[in-house]
Amino acid sequence: MHNAPYLLPLKNKKIQLFKKINSKRLQKEVAWIVIGQAGTAIAGILGIKLLTNVLGPSEFGKLSLANTILALISTNLLFGPLGQGLMRFWSISREQGDLGAFYAVLNRYGRYAIGVSVVVGSVLVAIVISIKGKDWGTLLAISMAAGIAWGWLGLRISVFTAARQRKRVAVLNIGNAFLKPIVAASLVLLVAVSASWAMVGYLAATLGIVLLAERFHREIISDTPSSLMIAKHSVSGIGKNILSYSWPFAVWGIFGWVYMSCDRWALQAFHGAEVVGAFVVVSQLAIFPLAFGSGFLTNLFTPIAFQRAGVLANRQNIVSANKLLGAMMGIYILGALILILLFSMFHYPLLLLISNVQFAKFSSLLPWLTAAWALFYLGQVLSTFGMLANRLKSYVAPRLVSAIVAGSSTFYLSAKIGPAGVAWGLAAAGLIYAAWCFVIAVSLVVHTRAENPCASEEII
Repeated sequence: MHNAPYLLPLKNKKIQLFKKINSKRLQKEVAWIVIGQAGTAIAGILGIKLLTNVLGPSEFGKLSLANTILALISTNLLFGPLGQGLMRFWSISREQGDLGAFYAVLNRYGRYAIGVSVVVGSVLVAIVISIKGKDWGTLLAISMAAGIAWGWLGLRISVFTAARQRKRVAVLNIGNAFLKPIVAASLVLLVAVSASWAMVGYLAATLGIVLLAERFHREIISDTPSSLMIAKHSVSGIGKNILSYSWPFAVWGIFGWVYMSCDRWALQAFHGAEVVGAFVVVSQLAIFPLAFGSGFLTNLFTPIAFQRAGVLANRQNIVSANKLLGAMMGIYILGALILILLFSMFHYPLLLLISNVQFAKFSSLLPWLTAAWALFYLGQVLSTFGMLANRLKSYVAPRLVSAIVAGSSTFYLSAKIGPAGVAWGLAAAGLIYAAWCFVIAVSLVVHTRAENPCASEEII
């Protein structure tokens, strides 16, 4: 049945109103993403400034090594991969009317992740105490506890991100990023100048933010209609889908942890914690803006792309989502090039700005480390093409190979030429990873267009 001519103006007004509402919502989302990512980056830089003034290079180096364990538990091993699956299937569960079952899976798998982490952590702590002594074992135990708390927080943030609850995500991320170094520095000053006490501060701060996240979580569940909350028959199916989607992230995450942590352990093995502390300050200054940029872009574009693609039934929608991810990639590359140029001109004063003279002796490595980590984060940005297509298995091989290259080359070059060699090892691994992810992205886009050659128009 054709629309009557007199109804067309009314239809056009509705379309314009819908676009205006979407535009306002997107602007608000962008604002909160900018606030969240910028606030987290600023908090990270201020945290370095604060902690480098209460901890010497040696204790700061030990804290940096402990942070690698925290990251392994909270991001790479169980909680991070599970969070990716939850983020991907929230919109699908909502579309299919199964949000109640989704939340049941969230709580069940979260408890499983805590249990496995406690068991594995207890074994590792016992081994470390027997080999390295009580001090290192205590630091490891506190780091694992902080990692579990941070991992649980990450699960909540994954759901809020999928639901496009940008304000809640920003509040939690900024609060955690600011509170951790403040509490850590306070305990160091009040109790003892020790990496262990700084990590206790991380744990206490994260637990406080977890309580706030639980309040937000109860609010979002209360918005779910009761008819959806009792859809328990779907729990098994959603759980299997989430696990199937998430397990490549676990493999990916383990090798990613090797990639992200090998520089610190390579320097610890041949040069000691003091060199680790000075090097990490330079590395973190390189990483923070890259993490901010890639995090902002992926948090903004990826949920929108997922919603456009839906359950991957409409090829034209997938083409539209891929175009969005392509624009994200281009913006990231341009920003990374500008950052490298900036750091090549002002590396020493910037290091002094965020730390002090004790930590600035490797400042000349800043532009090189920025280029190396820019390649790694480019690979992360490019991997969103596979996330969209549910092709995470494709990224296991590039992550594995690049992690092996990073681990072997950083240890070898650390022994041969010191911290500069570590930067070169990371650059080689980053180039391999970014190039491989680019090839995968191109093949996925070409495959989609080949299946639907007519889908060339952008979908609004």
